[in-house]
Amino acid sequence: MSRNGVVFLAVSILVLSCIAMSAVAIDAAKEKPVVDEGPHPEELYPDADIIITADPKGYTLMTFKAYGDYKVTESHPSEWFSKTITSKDLTVRELSLAKENMEIVFDGATIGKLTLFSIDNKNAMNAAINVHFTMVSGSIQSFSLMSITNGIKQYMSTSYEALPTPIRTADLDFISGTVDLINPSSMMLSVNTLNLNLGQGMAVNRLYTTGENGKYSNVCITINGAHVGYMSNVSSKIGSLQYDFLSGEIDYLCLGANTEHTSNRILSSMATSYVSGDVNVHIGSLVTVRNCIIGAGIINMPKMLCNGDPLISSPVHMVVIDAPDVTVYNDTAFLNERRTSAYHFNNYKIGQNPYASSVMDSFNLYNESSKVYADDGVWPSISSCTLPTGSILSLNTRFYIQPDAVFTIPKGTTMYNVNDIVLCGKLNIDGRMVNNSVIQCRSSSEVNGEFEGIGYLADYVYYSSATNSLKVMSERDAVVISLQEQNAIEDITATLGEGKETVIITVDGSSRIYGNQFMIALTDVSANGEFDKELRLDIKGIDRNTLNNCTVEVYMNVDQQVCNAIYVQDPETEGFTILSTAEYDSQIKFMAGGNQKFYLLSYTTDRPELPEAS
Repeated sequence: MSRNGVVFLAVSILVLSCIAMSAVAIDAAKEKPVVDEGPHPEELYPDADIIITADPKGYTLMTFKAYGDYKVTESHPSEWFSKTITSKDLTVRELSLAKENMEIVFDGATIGKLTLFSIDNKNAMNAAINVHFTMVSGSIQSFSLMSITNGIKQYMSTSYEALPTPIRTADLDFISGTVDLINPSSMMLSVNTLNLNLGQGMAVNRLYTTGENGKYSNVCITINGAHVGYMSNVSSKIGSLQYDFLSGEIDYLCLGANTEHTSNRILSSMATSYVSGDVNVHIGSLVTVRNCIIGAGIINMPKMLCNGDPLISSPVHMVVIDAPDVTVYNDTAFLNERRTSAYHFNNYKIGQNPYASSVMDSFNLYNESSKVYADDGVWPSISSCTLPTGSILSLNTRFYIQPDAVFTIPKGTTMYNVNDIVLCGKLNIDGRMVNNSVIQCRSSSEVNGEFEGIGYLADYVYYSSATNSLKVMSERDAVVISLQEQNAIEDITATLGEGKETVIITVDGSSRIYGNQFMIALTDVSANGEFDKELRLDIKGIDRNTLNNCTVEVYMNVDQQVCNAIYVQDPETEGFTILSTAEYDSQIKFMAGGNQKFYLLSYTTDRPELPEAS
């Protein structure tokens, strides 16, 4: 074969090979599955103005509607634009370019610091826009509503009465995801209304309810399934405050401001937040709270604010705390057992243990050393409290007053209580207190003044070892018996009050009483006109069915110079029948049965006969 023939054959073979390879490549392309990228962000959230997601490479993708220099043109007919954010932090928009109503959605991105708006000029300081932010998924290290550029800070006010309002209403819905810190604002700026909702899929390590500073007219916080590590107000002035916690978990909850939020002994850094309007707290039975304090600024007001202004007059407001399954400590900080150190939460994560440092004692004010907790300090006390004159406090929570605390209800102030108060310190009642539950008076406690209502002052007896028979004595008409652990109880004997009346509860048959806390009270209430004395027997902590299977005997000391009879009232006929008599005896005994009220009548003639056995 000639040389030309060889070349022609080689070229032919090469061409045929390329054709075959192309055919294989085409077949392979036909067989390769098409990747479904799913709907675009604007298709998922067509009503949003800005959508923050993650692109396939993991960078932050911001998709947004036309605004400013981003305009619809022939070359870009869509109203939607997008840009990739490679930096760790993101400020979503300059406030001067924001609409009156902004809708922002965050879904799937991972951000360091997320700031919704930057106040970029003087006019924007009073833009008073409305924003609705929704977090569907993803992760944020730090979230805030707004920041301010350096050139505009010179126009900032230092008075809470003259703050600009860049945001009128902020509706924040955190549905699912993780946030290390929610800090709505850290500057002297005003927000009219803040509505914050934390959904079931949220985990928030720290929630500064109204941010580190600012002024909020109306605040409503809803928790519906979220887990929050630490929650507290800091330095903001708040109009009205509402908490509605339906379900979820909170490690450390401060209803007001944690006065030891920072250990920085500088007034401008102190947590002097206070509420001037009404406070309404509801914590449902599906919420688990590990530790709760009332904090400052709700009933324990600061004397001065972080900007140096004095709090001229305490607010007159109504405070309602409806948290029957939560113990609220009357402290303004989370203190250790010795109450010499306070826990701090600067870098707290859910489930961790906070670190502790010594409680602040003094700080520098105008080049002079001043006390933090004193009559002329930032706060009058870390534990003692005087309710603001003219205010109303309504408690339905287990309220704990510490041994070093004095809780004062001044004249012109009313307190309603429908749950247990654990009193280890001093309670001064100069105003009006309506107590419809039990005040447990621990050792060294002191009560000065009188209260109204059907509640009790009860002594407290603690059993550290297991026993099946409880025997207690109380100088008061009521006693609370607490056990270290539940065990089977066969009988309980309580000798009560100055008259030494005795109540004996004995289980019938093989039944037993189970529980770790019981309350027994036998009190003398206002007598019916027909009788000399009216008694009310109250037993709590024993299951109703178990109590029905118990024999309840009452022994009462009476005047042995006369004949005494105990009556009970028939609930159907409203007539009175004799339950027991004692003829010239110093004690009368009667079986309580299912009755709670008993009436004593003394006779000198025409003594009644014992009721016939049925």
